[in-house]
Parts: sequence; structure tokens; C-alpha cells
Amino acid sequence: MNTQSVNTSLYQKGDISLERIYGKYRNSFIRYAGKVLSDESYAEDVVQDVFTGLFQQTNYFVSETVALKYIYTAIYNRSIDLMRHKQIIQRYETVYSDKRREEVRVDEYNALLVKELFIIVEKRMKNLPRKCKQIFMMKYDNEYSNPEIGKRLGLSIRTVENQVYIARNMLRDYVNLYLYS
Repeated sequence: MNTQSVNTSLYQKGDISLERIYGKYRNSFIRYAGKVLSDESYAEDVVQDVFTGLFQQTNYFVSETVALKYIYTAIYNRSIDLMRHKQIIQRYETVYSDKRREEVRVDEYNALLVKELFIIVEKRMKNLPRKCKQIFMMKYDNEYSNPEIGKRLGLSIRTVENQVYIARNMLRDYVNLYLYS
């Protein structure tokens, strides 16, 4: 008689039944997993995972002692795997939250710079010549095209283009002085 048929017959007779072992030692398994994890909340899940895996396999044990040793080792390994997984998640959350905080700081800083830049541009626009300022405002605030501006003000398209060009250059030069100083 070979050992595989002996093991199968032992398992099938119920001498070494995983169901019986689970029922008999369930609380011990959970306590053991809780000690390894240092957290009782996941202990029952670990034990259930181990037994689910055992029920899906075709492992047969010669004795209850061998089965218990195997099960305790499986619970220990599954607990360690779970702890490592939790550590990886924690590290990822730490890195992600640090990165997110940095992004928020950068976004807040950029928003502040943009506000400051708009204030500077508005101040400088007050110093533009009256007609130049009017044309520039119609172009960028009211979003009129150059022909529309020319028609409304009775100016040639070329004059409108020149005034927009002058205003843009004056503002650009002023902003560049501010940004690069």
C-alpha cells in the first residue's frame, strides 16, 4: 500500500479532518495570529485565509500533529505577509501624502504669484497712454478682434495692431523686470 493511498484513506475516514481541526483549534489559531500580528482585528481573517487555501488544496496529513505544525507555520507566514503588505501601504500613503502636501504648497505659491503678477500688470496698465490702454482692454478683456476694435474706434486695423503691440511690449518688459529681479 503506498503512502498516498494511506493519507487519502486517513483523510477520508475523518481521522485527520481539517474541519475537525478548525473547529477544535480555531480560537488557538486566532490568538496565535493575533500575537504575530500584534493586532487581533485581522487575526480571524488570516486564519480563514489559511483554511480556505487548505480546503482548496489536496494536502493530506499523516497525523494531527503534522497538520497543526503545518497550519501554525501557514498562519505565521500569512501574518508576516499581511504585516509586510500593511507596511508597504503605509509607506506609499506617507510618500503620497508628503508629495500631495508639496503639490498643494506649490499650487498655493503659484496662485499667489499669479495674483501678484495680475496686480503688477494692472498697475502698469494704468500708466499706458489712454488710447493704447483702451485698445488693449478691448482686445484682451472684451476679446474683440482687431477689425472690430478698428471699426468701433474708427481706426485702421494696422493702427490697432501697432497699439496692441506697443502695450504688450511695455507690459512684457515691466513683468520681465519684476520676474527676473
